[in-house]
Amino acid sequence: MSIKWKQIGGFAIAAFLFVAVQSQAAQEDRAAEGQKLYDDLCAICHTEKPAKMMGQPVDGLVAKMNKVKNLTPPPNEKVEQMQEALKPLSDQDLKDIAVYLNGLK
Repeated sequence: MSIKWKQIGGFAIAAFLFVAVQSQAAQEDRAAEGQKLYDDLCAICHTEKPAKMMGQPVDGLVAKMNKVKNLTPPPNEKVEQMQEALKPLSDQDLKDIAVYLNGLK
């Protein structure tokens, strides 16, 4: 293999590792933001370690939060309270909460 291809391969590996580290850091930032939102808005009713939500897939958790957020009319007072908490949250906020919950074991 020529030196040029070895250099290209080395750069490719370095770029891959850089992206992987950046992605992990971004994921950790999202989880930290999600924890803050969860602690401020959700933990009062769902506890600090919500067993039924811990480790669940992010997309599934987001779908469940959106379902609750958009139920009309709310079937009971608890759902209405959850809707009030979820109403101001953006799609990214919901995903951040889901990333946090997904990471709990």
